[in-house]
Amino acid sequence: MSEQLIIAGFHRSGTSLTAQLLHRAGLFLGYELLDANPSNPYGHFEDREVVNLHQQILGDNDLTWQVGERLLPVVNQNRWQRMQQIIDQRNAEHRLWGFKDPRACPFIMLWKYLLPDAKVLIVYRHFADATYSLTRRHSANLFSNEGPGKLHRRFWQEPDLALRMWLTHNEALVSFARVHPEDTMVLSMDMLQDGFPLIWAINRRWKLGLKDVPIGEVFDTSITGRRPGKQPVSDRRLIGEVNTTWRALEGLSKRTEQMLLREIEVA
Repeated sequence: MSEQLIIAGFHRSGTSLTAQLLHRAGLFLGYELLDANPSNPYGHFEDREVVNLHQQILGDNDLTWQVGERLLPVVNQNRWQRMQQIIDQRNAEHRLWGFKDPRACPFIMLWKYLLPDAKVLIVYRHFADATYSLTRRHSANLFSNEGPGKLHRRFWQEPDLALRMWLTHNEALVSFARVHPEDTMVLSMDMLQDGFPLIWAINRRWKLGLKDVPIGEVFDTSITGRRPGKQPVSDRRLIGEVNTTWRALEGLSKRTEQMLLREIEVA
């Protein structure tokens, strides 16, 4: 019988690091993973098939990956069938599989509907650092003429876009974690950096049989950074919502730490 572990988190929040670790530990993440690039030199660990599906659903809803408002997606029958095909193939061929794609955040409830026993690992990063990293990446892309300039320029035409995106994606993940607490584990990028024993915790809680891989083998401090100074905000109304969501994420990650302490005591 196949089991599934989905890695969910906003862009530039440590999901690639987490996926790389789990990939080495034995989690099948896809048949054709996206290539590495300067902003992700070790790879994205995103399955092209799943990414393309998410892009198509967004396109059906007249959206790109730059989702900055709460989304109740309309999913047509063809997309539902494609999701089921992806699930059926992987269930037939792999004991343990999953995927990682930041675009999955607005669709996480849909995947859970089709995969009722799936486990979800949520990774988050402070909004100031995640949005700084995202806009810095698209500054580099814009000046190097890499990819669609229209999408890169949106971050300057709409100064709060990255922050609204962080809020939208993480609100969806907080809601999911509250609805499915037994099937969710939430941790911060800082916890990973500080050596949180992720593989041990996953195996202890969900018994997925992953191989132990030290976090130090995949974590490279030279490719992460923090925002110098405070988060700029044009629309002050966002501040309360962002802080509320941040506190909710911190509370959920503390629950993960408490779970770990209980498991250590039992062990």
